[in-house]
Amino acid sequence: MRHDRDSENDEDTFDQDDYNPEDPETYPHGLYDDDGPPEIPCPHCGRDVLEDSEQCPSCGMYLSKEDSPGPSLSGLWKYVAILALLAVLVWILG
Repeated sequence: MRHDRDSENDEDTFDQDDYNPEDPETYPHGLYDDDGPPEIPCPHCGRDVLEDSEQCPSCGMYLSKEDSPGPSLSGLWKYVAILALLAVLVWILG
């Protein structure tokens, strides 16, 4: 039995004459699936993450260095505060 692939009713047929790369309506059926927001794979765990996310909801890692917080200065500030208090104490008692 022969199947006619040139049928107008067949959704799998693709006519290149009607294809326009600028018009998604002319793309072959099922080729592109853009029903949802754009997603990218997490570079750490590989799960799909929304493209504009800063952190992966699965592993909690930041997706880029630009999004990650800078180095913590809390330890440095403690030492600076202690040195400043000591300097003030020496100046008052001195």
